[in-house]
Amino acid sequence: MKIFLQFSKLPFLLVCFVLATIPLLFGAVHPIVQAGYVFLVLVGLGSWLCYVIPGQNVDLMQKSWLLPLLLLLVFVGFQSIPLPLSWVEIISPARAMRVEMVNRLAQTHQNFVSLSDHGLFSLSRVILLFSLLIYFFSLKLLMRQDSKVIWGILLVITGVGTLEALYGLFQFLNPRVGILWLSLTSDRAAHGTIIYKNQYASLLNMCWPLTLAGGTIYLKNSLAIGRVQSRRLPIRERMRRIGDMDKQGPLLLFVTGIMLLAVLFSLSRGGIIAMFLVMILLNFFLPISRKAKVILSGLFLFFAFGYGWVLGLDTVVSRFDSIGNSGATRIATYLASLPMLLDHWLCGIGLGSYTLLSPVYLKGFPPNVHWDKVHNEFLQLTIELGIPAAVFFFLWLAGAMIAAGKNLSGRMQRDTDGINESIVFGWAAFCGLIGFFVHGLVDFGWHLPANLFYAVTLVALVSYAMERENKEIVKERNQGE
Repeated sequence: MKIFLQFSKLPFLLVCFVLATIPLLFGAVHPIVQAGYVFLVLVGLGSWLCYVIPGQNVDLMQKSWLLPLLLLLVFVGFQSIPLPLSWVEIISPARAMRVEMVNRLAQTHQNFVSLSDHGLFSLSRVILLFSLLIYFFSLKLLMRQDSKVIWGILLVITGVGTLEALYGLFQFLNPRVGILWLSLTSDRAAHGTIIYKNQYASLLNMCWPLTLAGGTIYLKNSLAIGRVQSRRLPIRERMRRIGDMDKQGPLLLFVTGIMLLAVLFSLSRGGIIAMFLVMILLNFFLPISRKAKVILSGLFLFFAFGYGWVLGLDTVVSRFDSIGNSGATRIATYLASLPMLLDHWLCGIGLGSYTLLSPVYLKGFPPNVHWDKVHNEFLQLTIELGIPAAVFFFLWLAGAMIAAGKNLSGRMQRDTDGINESIVFGWAAFCGLIGFFVHGLVDFGWHLPANLFYAVTLVALVSYAMERENKEIVKERNQGE
């Protein structure tokens, strides 16, 4: 058992390395960088799982939830492999028509083609998604071994979020700083190390809820100890004891405020709306007193708007003044993309193929503007997967989120003694995921590999909290009997 625990340190370090570094080089958007992280996960964490799971007989995910994911991976792989052209004519007539036109114009003889217009890219996405599944299993197993792993993950995410936030705010104050070695070509805004500000805001909106949860736990535990120790003590002695309390809680809450400020000055309207949505959800679901929620919310708003006023809050306000024009452009893009969906409703065009077909289908836009994304992740997934597979995936996703909410709510209603760390982290991760999904309605944060790894980290935290909740229910039933 000692050898097993020592061996598990390496996977934990590998998980921390991925989380700490994957956002730093443009969020691993470059295929070579992305491939490096996929290799680390598949070889490093995958080999560890192959070593551990057979001997431990570990069940990391219920088959009812795992099977739909595997079926989806198989389907995306099926989109990517070459098929006889006669099959494609039946399954996707529009795709076959384009291939036949190419054969006629270029005098070629392509008899085997993939359903995806961007077959190699779609196949690379299958490998990325499979690596995310391996990463989820590894993180879940590490948290089962030692619950302190959660705090290690929290420190890494807090560190990344703080650095990204400070770098982004510095960019806003001095746009000449640029993004690493690239100059800023867009409007003055916070980007951090991420090229697109909406993806940057999406990343921070997954970091700060966990940092807030950690600060809340530290602060609540510290205050509880302080109350016990300071009973029947003079007021001066009580104040001295409070001053000697742990400083981690206030520090985590302070850097949470910095991240919120950076989201504001990313000038991503979708990111800012998602940020306030997550804040509202945390006020409903975080298992702390109503008074504490009101105080924390007030402090964060005062901090964000106070410093925002100094940095130039009018810039943020002016961004929302143009939301009507931007919204009209997005709606026009959605409507122009519908014919692409209707022509490929059964099996889709393949992951990553929208950028190839948008010049053909999108009419009425300036010729120098190329739409490589729909700016709506749900619509783009439906176009790329086809209606049956997309509906299947969205129903699975909705069912998983509803089941998670019910499990976490059940524990929150019964928690009266102290604060349950796993449930607090579970709720923070749950609210962060909702913000991530809602932001996907108007932007393309899901396309960034770094955001996908962070989202899967939140999923692992929610899954672990649910597992702990189910064990508590079984334990309470056994004690009742």
